[in-house]
Amino acid sequence: MTCTNRNWTIAFLSNLAVAFAAVSSLGVAPLAAQKATVKTTAFSGDLGFVSTSGNTSVTSLNVGDKFTANTVDKHFIFTQTAAAVYGKVDGEKTVENYRFQLRGDYKLGGKLYLFGVTGWDRNTFGGISRRFEETIGLAYQAVTLPKDELQLEAGLSLFQQRNTFAPPNTSLDDNYKAGRAAAEYKHSFNTSSFFTQALEFLPNFDVGEQWRLNSETALIAPISRHLALKAGYVIRYDNLPPFTSATSTARLKKSDRFLTMGITVSY
Repeated sequence: MTCTNRNWTIAFLSNLAVAFAAVSSLGVAPLAAQKATVKTTAFSGDLGFVSTSGNTSVTSLNVGDKFTANTVDKHFIFTQTAAAVYGKVDGEKTVENYRFQLRGDYKLGGKLYLFGVTGWDRNTFGGISRRFEETIGLAYQAVTLPKDELQLEAGLSLFQQRNTFAPPNTSLDDNYKAGRAAAEYKHSFNTSSFFTQALEFLPNFDVGEQWRLNSETALIAPISRHLALKAGYVIRYDNLPPFTSATSTARLKKSDRFLTMGITVSY
């Protein structure tokens, strides 16, 4: 009888161990699957109509993209953005505006990041033949709620700018040091529709009067899983804009505005 009980106990414990191992393996599999499906890259592309006002007034097409890649714990984040507005009427250019930027964010701890930016832009009708940028600074994630996010930034910048025109005996080049203060807010209505507002202030340390202010507002409404409607409004303000021609001391208008309507494809 004792031997029978012993054999039964051994068999019971063996079966229990097998069952425990099976259940454990079933539990680990979903966890592994969840970990494997953590999204570390994202891409979106924009195509739409743009209505410009300021130094040029025209309705044309715009294209753009945004690509981000990050580590699973978001200790490092890489971002690439690009945008282009180009149009012709009767064979003559009526608008030409390009922007390209690379950015890296490195987490210092908590909600604080160290970031670096390099970029290039061109706005011929705004008097800018080309402009390069190098910026370094700190970003702080002030609000990280499920539906609301707010990031504040401060940094120092170097710009190498070549103007389209310059008065006689003056250089086309306008290189300067600047500061950078920025804020970006995002409100999510649900998992796929949201509103964003970004502000950027760039004081010129070499010429105090020559400061710039950029604003970008966007509203995204989904059509399907990967397709959405996008409405945007961009303001580029230059308090001391470039000259209108090589023979005039008159300056261009201080602000350029872009109203866009189109579609966004995201993955």
